[in-house]
Amino acid sequence: MGSDRQPLVVPFVDLSNENMEPGTDAWLLACKQVQHALEEFGCFEAAYKNDTLETQNSFFSALKDLCDLPLETKMQKTSDKPLHGYFARNPLFPHDFSTGIENPETAEGAQNFTSIMWPEGNERFRESVHSFSKMMVELDQMVTRMVFDVYGVGRLYDSQQASTTYQLDNDVRLFPHTDKCFITIQHQSEVNGLQIKTKAGQWIYYAPSSPSSFMVLASDILMAWSNDRVCACEHQVILKEKKTRYAVSLFSYKNSVVQVPEELVDDKHPISRLITLISFVSN
Repeated sequence: MGSDRQPLVVPFVDLSNENMEPGTDAWLLACKQVQHALEEFGCFEAAYKNDTLETQNSFFSALKDLCDLPLETKMQKTSDKPLHGYFARNPLFPHDFSTGIENPETAEGAQNFTSIMWPEGNERFRESVHSFSKMMVELDQMVTRMVFDVYGVGRLYDSQQASTTYQLDNDVRLFPHTDKCFITIQHQSEVNGLQIKTKAGQWIYYAPSSPSSFMVLASDILMAWSNDRVCACEHQVILKEKKTRYAVSLFSYKNSVVQVPEELVDDKHPISRLITLISFVSN
């Protein structure tokens, strides 16, 4: 007999309700959905703003301009921080590269990067990066607030955000990995490829339900902060189509020592390792 078991799919959470405010029934329901998704899968697909598609198309068009730049121009983006400057990828994938845009949600951050790549200026790129990054940061802040609320530590949210910085990266690594930040917000073009690994060790293919959806992934620091309640999402990219795939990730970094809130330590969740000493400093 054939199995009636349904194939695993990435959880979906609708965060597009403009009237969703902290404390409302809609907010509390979404908080529970986010909690379940992050604890069981380490990720979820999120619908956010209804006008995402227009902003997305403008951004990916601008991203193509960046990818088409000469190698010597891309290499001008340097940094003494790991994964923040330009670096090429595996020789087997010569067109795959990474470059980080620091503080892209600010006008200054978007302008600084644009000036390096286009000294003569490129308003379309600057405005597209700035607008799209602001939207991704807003989503990150909403999800982070929900995580803090659902675990009963909303009082700590403001201090968390005060020590958070962001980096936008066009890189999506092909090999299996977890991200070394707090939360990753990822968005891809119409060419799929992202896979996530379940707790049982099964790789499942992520096919967005909408071209305007975002993927929210828990990273190593969130797992440590939550005292292992949330699982960091191991993921990879498998390219099956002979088409160019454009994807972008927003990483949120907490620039201070990460400590487990006392509310998240109990008999069922003791601190069994030195996760209170874990820190990730991006500056």
